[in-house]
Amino acid sequence: MTIKNGDFVLLDYVLKIKDTGEVFDTTLEEEAKSANVYNPENLYEPRLIVVGQGWTIKGLEESLVGLEEGQEKTFEIPPEKAFGERDPSKVRIVPARELTRQGITPKPGGRIEVGGAIATVRSVGSGRVTLDYNHPLSGRMILAKVAVRKILTDPLEKIRELVHRRIRGIPREKFIISKIGSIVTIEMPEESFTLEDIQFAKKGIARDLGKHFEDITSVQFIETHKIRPVEKAKPEKAASEKATQAEAETEPKTGGSAEPKAEAEQKS
Repeated sequence: MTIKNGDFVLLDYVLKIKDTGEVFDTTLEEEAKSANVYNPENLYEPRLIVVGQGWTIKGLEESLVGLEEGQEKTFEIPPEKAFGERDPSKVRIVPARELTRQGITPKPGGRIEVGGAIATVRSVGSGRVTLDYNHPLSGRMILAKVAVRKILTDPLEKIRELVHRRIRGIPREKFIISKIGSIVTIEMPEESFTLEDIQFAKKGIARDLGKHFEDITSVQFIETHKIRPVEKAKPEKAASEKATQAEAETEPKTGGSAEPKAEAEQKS
């Protein structure tokens, strides 16, 4: 089975700047540690890609088409299919006092938000600041290595990965998911109840399901709040033994012979 547009793929990758060899993104924990880019807040695991949806850079996504499960590939991605060519018109000089009024202290190399867009501070001096609104990796050739871990075909597995994509801090196995006809039910684990922006995550999951599954018409999120421990049912064997004991205690005790006294006297 080879990958085509629309497929759900679990992918490991390493992305480097070709001319420096610097790793700037990876799904592999050991690779991140060896490259000194490890972040303990990141979740290192195969990443879900729905091919053709633009969830990663164009050159990487296009390279997946035609690959098979378990296959690895190393290739180059030109700037136009990575982070774009550098655009000189996106480099601007602004008065330092303009940034100061916004509570911004510019430092060379820093990333700041100005006018609703993110810019890199290229230089500061003589009361002026040079801002570069190009992506930091624009104009760079990218060296990529990918490994196709799995091509998902089961609908429930696809749904589980879409949930995990939106709620990454909780193990995917803790979400109980079922699909009956056109309705999907997702039982939420208790750890998710108080997550920040959990309602936005739910809305995102619902949009994803509507986009990728034409037969799904609604999704139900279930939260179960336990107010006391559930009592365990007593084993049937123990209950049966108690019933037998109770019956024995209610039977009359006749002493030695089982024959009535009058019948015994007649025999004598």
